[in-house]
Amino acid sequence: MYEVPLITADNFVTYMLNGVSRGMIIFLVASGLTLIFGLIGLINFAHGAMLALGGYGTYVVLQTMDNFWLGLGISVVLVTLLGYVLERKVLYWLYDEPLLGFLGTFGIGLVIEEALAVQFGSRSYTIQSPIPQSTELLGVTYPSYRLFVILVGAVVAAGVGLLLTRTRLGLEIHATANRQPTAEILGVNTTRIYTVTFVLGTALAALAGALTAPITSIYPTIGLDYITMAFLVIIVGGMGSFKGSFVVSMIVGQTIAFGWLVLEPTYVRILVFVAAMVFILYKPRGFFGKPEVHE
Repeated sequence: MYEVPLITADNFVTYMLNGVSRGMIIFLVASGLTLIFGLIGLINFAHGAMLALGGYGTYVVLQTMDNFWLGLGISVVLVTLLGYVLERKVLYWLYDEPLLGFLGTFGIGLVIEEALAVQFGSRSYTIQSPIPQSTELLGVTYPSYRLFVILVGAVVAAGVGLLLTRTRLGLEIHATANRQPTAEILGVNTTRIYTVTFVLGTALAALAGALTAPITSIYPTIGLDYITMAFLVIIVGGMGSFKGSFVVSMIVGQTIAFGWLVLEPTYVRILVFVAAMVFILYKPRGFFGKPEVHE
């Protein structure tokens, strides 16, 4: 029998912050998928493997150089470079064939996960928090590292949002996503835009993997757990909607955090997916989906 913890004011704040930190990790994963799908239309199943690589890369550098922050930076850079190579040498040629693109990314993800399992085994690894201190916030003592994760997620959300709405690159991304032939006539290098978008999405996945490593243990299939939730987020938020990914990530994070008060984790996940399916039945385009995405 699952015992329901007593809810106090302090517990409420703690679970709320847990929901925000978890939601930020989900958002980092979902935002990368949103960028890639919204522009390229590619269902990137290798995205979860990039998250796993980000976590393992951080772990390896940490064991070698005893510096988490250096490990985070190196792993994000290396995984991003891998994403660039995959996009240029493999995936770019599959953009016009959605089924082949799906199978290609699925295969790449499996290969990476199997390689991690061969190299590190199937057991999980734990990384010690790089910020072991706690901070007084809203009347509770909360781990400083989780607050750092929340801050990073907020900065990324603001930064990518500004990139998409306030810069020339953002305008070119929107133009390429909406009317590629017209964008090319106007002088937009759509090949470069595809590459930049895919690489940015890969970097966000690697960052999510590196940041989540000290919070949860890492294992070869950790990316699969996050990517399934991320796909749910982008569908409910609206395919291709960056704002929708953020809003729904926060909702899912809070649902999981507070759901664990009354249900076992497995049932909470089932509840989230069932609620999402019911929502999609009544609002197929999601919260912020645009008709153009479904043409």
